[in-house]
Amino acid sequence: MPINFFETNCKTASNVSRFGICDDPPPATTPAYINENDSSKWIAIVNNPSLEDVLFYGIDHCIVILKPDGTQESRCDGMISYSNNLIFIELKSRRSKKWFKKGREQLANTINKFKISHDITVYNKVEAYVCNNLRPFAHIGQAENIQKFKDETGLILRGQREINI
Repeated sequence: MPINFFETNCKTASNVSRFGICDDPPPATTPAYINENDSSKWIAIVNNPSLEDVLFYGIDHCIVILKPDGTQESRCDGMISYSNNLIFIELKSRRSKKWFKKGREQLANTINKFKISHDITVYNKVEAYVCNNLRPFAHIGQAENIQKFKDETGLILRGQREINI
């Protein structure tokens, strides 16, 4: 059965030049969301100089994706949609080891499930980011994870806090 990743109950929107994507601290029970006002809560920062109409769809804590055994699949925090482009995002706020690998796995799993329910080839651009507000430039030393992600999804994984659209 197809999964609707564009769930309107978990959608937030913005068209300002700079805003953040937030995820409430653990144990989180609500989906990630756009925040325009409180930069202290921002895990990812979105730079939107063209003032695009940007939609953010929370996935974790919103979209149910089950494994064959009935347990919940691991999934990323959400995705941005604008001008026929998609950006999948995993938000992290930790310094511990393995967070980038875990983010890669969550993104790859979500994107591969998305491809089953939606035609990803209709989009102009599809990107994926692991954003960590405590480690804003995580791509250093992550070549193996980045290559594995490319092999799993066909996409390039970016490990940085700022997203430019």
